[in-house]
Amino acid sequence: MNLSDVILNCNEYVDVDESIHMVFAKKIDNKFQSSSEAVVLKLSPEELELKVGHISNSKCPGYTYFLEMFIIQDFWEGLKEANEYYSDKDIVNRVIYYAEFDA
Repeated sequence: MNLSDVILNCNEYVDVDESIHMVFAKKIDNKFQSSSEAVVLKLSPEELELKVGHISNSKCPGYTYFLEMFIIQDFWEGLKEANEYYSDKDIVNRVIYYAEFDA
């Protein structure tokens, strides 16, 4: 799965009190890109207390924290409502920009 797939299908993931989804991806040339390999981890509240680096090293070595899924969902929804980004590619690139520079 790549980062574009994760972002465009973000609404398939539902967080509950017992778990939350967190996205990790591999950087290409030190940047997240739409084609970056990505994984979505379903983490328990206990796991969420661990440092992000520890989660990455133990569950998906070589991957870097991207964002929690609920943040992607909220941001994606805001972009759709604003009607400023019309294509899926524009939305994916804006979410990646947010993760890199604004989060």
